[in-house]
Amino acid sequence: MVTEHAAEPAPPTLTISEPRDLVAVIPYLLGYHPSDTLVVIGLRGSPARARLTFRCDLAEDAAGYAADLAGRVAGALGAHGCDSALAAAYAPAVRATPCLDAVRAGLATSGITVREALRVTGGRYWSYLCADPDCCPGDGVPADPVRSPVAAAAVLSGLTAWRDRDQIRRYLAPVGGAQRERVRQATPAAEQRGAELRGRNPAPERDPFGAAFRTEGVRVVRAAIAAARRGALPTGPRRIAWLGVLLSCVRVRDEAWARIGSDAGDRTAGSAHVRLWRQVLRNVEPAYAAAPGSLLAVAAWHAGDRALAEAALDEVAREHPEYSMACLVRQALRSGAPPGGYEPTPEWLEQASPVAGTPGERPL
Repeated sequence: MVTEHAAEPAPPTLTISEPRDLVAVIPYLLGYHPSDTLVVIGLRGSPARARLTFRCDLAEDAAGYAADLAGRVAGALGAHGCDSALAAAYAPAVRATPCLDAVRAGLATSGITVREALRVTGGRYWSYLCADPDCCPGDGVPADPVRSPVAAAAVLSGLTAWRDRDQIRRYLAPVGGAQRERVRQATPAAEQRGAELRGRNPAPERDPFGAAFRTEGVRVVRAAIAAARRGALPTGPRRIAWLGVLLSCVRVRDEAWARIGSDAGDRTAGSAHVRLWRQVLRNVEPAYAAAPGSLLAVAAWHAGDRALAEAALDEVAREHPEYSMACLVRQALRSGAPPGGYEPTPEWLEQASPVAGTPGERPL
């Protein structure tokens, strides 16, 4: 997998002065501690500032695609106006060296200066640019990013790093067993309930959901968010199935989206949004996973956890690769746009698609 994203418009200031700083900062740029991965940070200006972070998985046959990879790196950095770069390959020498050699040559041909190139593996790092045995001995230099001042600065700035991507996947893994079966059994009743609300719609050819469905959906979403902020997540299979069905309406989903944005800057509320939409994503049937997965991605993005946001979007893409909100959020993430730039506000939603009254609530 290859990903690239521009630096955020106002990122925390993390100063890289030596190789160990680069090793320390990369996990916080990616959001997780990498392995079998090539990372290239594109820089521009003097003093140099990060413009782009390029990441690529390194497979066993790395030598076979090293030249192609180098071309993609050079193209991406050139497109963002980078004039220098830092590179690190998290892999054994047999996979790291061919790629780093090719990337260094490709960037040099493109007029981009490689300021540092490291191989990181087994808790040590080696520089491909320094031949001084005093600072870069043949057996490598111990890499201890957790104790680095740069890592401490990243944490103080609110940045986080998962242990690895497998940890994130486990965090998002769908529930199984008896809970999965209970939600599966509750879903047809929720779908029928939704059909009854849509049946009250006098003009289904113009509005597939209708005012009754939208109003009930907005009410339920607001209640779920308020409960999550109090520490209470939905656990009952009927409630979870009903949330999944209601979120299939864009107006209902966008109510949740807008609430995430309106809580931006409030860490406690932001954490509640992450917990809520993770809970719904992991429990709903796959047919209804696109909306909560996309909402989780936005909530994680606002919380500064890009790795979790990307992983949530990956979950959506498995079942719903064309889901428009997920595609928009993915594009915005990788363009370096701020998280608040693409989302609706509660005020705009109420003007564009008002909801009025509260339909009778049925026990859950």
